[in-house]
Order: sequence, then structure tokens, then C-alpha cells
Amino acid sequence: MIMQAWMKFSIAAAAIALIPLAARRQGITREQLVGKRPPIAPSLLWIAVYVIWMLATNAVMDWRGPWDFTAWRAAPMLDNVLRVAAVGVLGPIAEELIFRGFLFARMLRAGINVHATIALLAAGWALLHWSYSLPVIAVIFVAGILLGLARWRTNSVIVPAAMHIIWNLFAVW
Repeated sequence: MIMQAWMKFSIAAAAIALIPLAARRQGITREQLVGKRPPIAPSLLWIAVYVIWMLATNAVMDWRGPWDFTAWRAAPMLDNVLRVAAVGVLGPIAEELIFRGFLFARMLRAGINVHATIALLAAGWALLHWSYSLPVIAVIFVAGILLGLARWRTNSVIVPAAMHIIWNLFAVW
């Protein structure tokens, strides 16, 4: 189990390190990739909307499943730490750098309007979660729309990354 958690951790960490290099090679500036320092009030509003969406859809669909800590108690502490770090923090940062950072910048530079960019990236991101049921993929699609809107309206990938981290920390248990 530790090896699987270590692999997830390593892949996410490598992606975070490599995405800025790939962006630079494509002529994407740091500001285009990450954006600016986000404004506090709108950032908190986007986070609140996202948390409400997360909790409301879970209350209706129970997509998260039961709060069963049996596997966590049985696993070595290092496995748990790596899993939380990989799935709860590094994975969301990597995904947001790829989707709402790199691809967002590339699509806008290619002349695709911002609304189409947000929708296409949300669809692609939702389809990456193909192993879930169709209703859960639909929830993830709407979550992707919210992440894209937050990226656009705050001009920062930091806000969708924070939103995504909150979601994954809720779901990882």
C-alpha cells in the first residue's frame, strides 16, 4: 500500500515541477499559468459556492460514501500521510495547474473564448473521472465549471486549487 501511495505522491509532485517548465517551453508566462494574487472577498465567495455545491450534492447523492476509517486505522501512518498529501493536496494542485493553468492559457491564446474554454476543460476533467457513475461525473462536470469560472473571475489558479483541495480532502476519507 505504501508503494501505491508513494507513486501517487511522486506523480503529483513531478507534475507540479514539470508543468511550469512545459508552460515556459510553450511561451506561457508565469502570470498566464498561475495568474495574479487573488482578491480575498471574491476568492472566499467562490470557495463558499464550491463547498455548498460539494455538500449539497453529497447530501442528495451520497457520492462520498460512508465515513469508514477502518482502512485508515489498518494502514501504516506513512501510507496515510502520503495518501492525504497526494490525493488531498498535491493531486489537486497538479490538476489545476494542468487544466485551469496550462490548458486554460493555451486555449485562450488559440482564440477559444473563455466560456467555451471553461466548458471544454470541465468536460475533459469530468471525463478523466470515468470510473465513477454518470451522475457523479455530472457533479464533477459542474464542479469543473465552477473551478473554471473561479479561475477566470479571480484571474488566479490559486483559488480553484484551494477549492479542489477542499473537495478532495472531504472525499479522500
